[in-house]
Amino acid sequence: MITVADILALPAFEQVQAITRCAGAGAREVRNVGILDCAPDQDNGYLAYIPGEFIVTNLGFARDDSELSERSLLVLIARGVSGIALKKVYRPIVSEHVIAVAEEAGVPLFLYDGAYHEVVAYQALDLIHRDRRESDKGRILDNLLSGHDPQATRAALYELAGTTGSTMQCIAAAPRSLDECSLYATFDALVAVLTDFERDWDVVEATFVFRYHGALLTFVSYAQPPAGVRTRSEGDLVARMRTAGSVSLGVGEETPLSDGDMSVREALAALKTAQVENEDVVTWADLHHDAFRAAAYEGRLFWRTAALHRAMLEEYDDAHGTELAATAEAVARAYGDVRLAGEALHQHPNTVRYRLRKAKDVLGMPDSPDREFTFLLGLVYLDHTNPLLHS
Repeated sequence: MITVADILALPAFEQVQAITRCAGAGAREVRNVGILDCAPDQDNGYLAYIPGEFIVTNLGFARDDSELSERSLLVLIARGVSGIALKKVYRPIVSEHVIAVAEEAGVPLFLYDGAYHEVVAYQALDLIHRDRRESDKGRILDNLLSGHDPQATRAALYELAGTTGSTMQCIAAAPRSLDECSLYATFDALVAVLTDFERDWDVVEATFVFRYHGALLTFVSYAQPPAGVRTRSEGDLVARMRTAGSVSLGVGEETPLSDGDMSVREALAALKTAQVENEDVVTWADLHHDAFRAAAYEGRLFWRTAALHRAMLEEYDDAHGTELAATAEAVARAYGDVRLAGEALHQHPNTVRYRLRKAKDVLGMPDSPDREFTFLLGLVYLDHTNPLLHS
């Protein structure tokens, strides 16, 4: 997906000034780019402009005509465009009323200095086409992650990245804020980093980066490296990638090429934790309990069983006005520490113990020791306590 931030990061924009305050403006999707060069009554009310289209204009047709400028901008905003960039060459007139309507609709307005509209449109449409090609690669990876077949994994990784080495490693990256940093600007910076890295390390067979949903996946394919070399090269690569801008990194483990999907899963899980915890770099080895949670998430039967147990507690709560499910989840989050669970629930520990006894009855385990029961609750609420599964 191309966003307003991606468009504004194009070289054609030299200086950009936001004149509206719209939350999440940079993350708005851009489906097309259009040039506005005539009044709405000359263009059938701007019906040619589609919702989600980013508009560039200098309002030259409305020069010094504040009423026509206001009317034109209001019609565009009503069309649901993703944003409007006004080239400052003719000092376009933007009224306070237009700004208020744009902010209410969430449509950001910008003043800019830079290239001609045609250059902006060419660069933007090229970026949109590039993004579509990257989306095709993402679908290949989606298929790869839907199951595990060593031969299919090798074939998919070769199609994506041309990897033929003995082992591979995936590192996932994402800009800290898409409002401030374009995904594709980071993409290009990472390409330069990987090119230099591949040149400087003889053990590296190939490198590659592509967009996968809101992240950038970097692949490093290694010829069989001597023991210890990969550890040093990984540290060097991570350090270099951090120079690509304000990014969060999730580092998967090096795996045989036929198990490359595992490194991708690890990198994505580590990246999610880095984003949740606002960390610069998280490796798979850093995840500890969360690594097991992420691994267990691949088992559909496991999660069906966990959902069944949760439903039993929730149905009892609905019928009796109790809070057994919330208490059980709090105990799971606290790894069985009743005092910590009580603090989270603002309840006395004895209240928590009483509710746990009731929960044992509901789940048919009245005589189970507390340690056994809290272990079960850890499994039942594994996805609820897993930061890797929630934004």
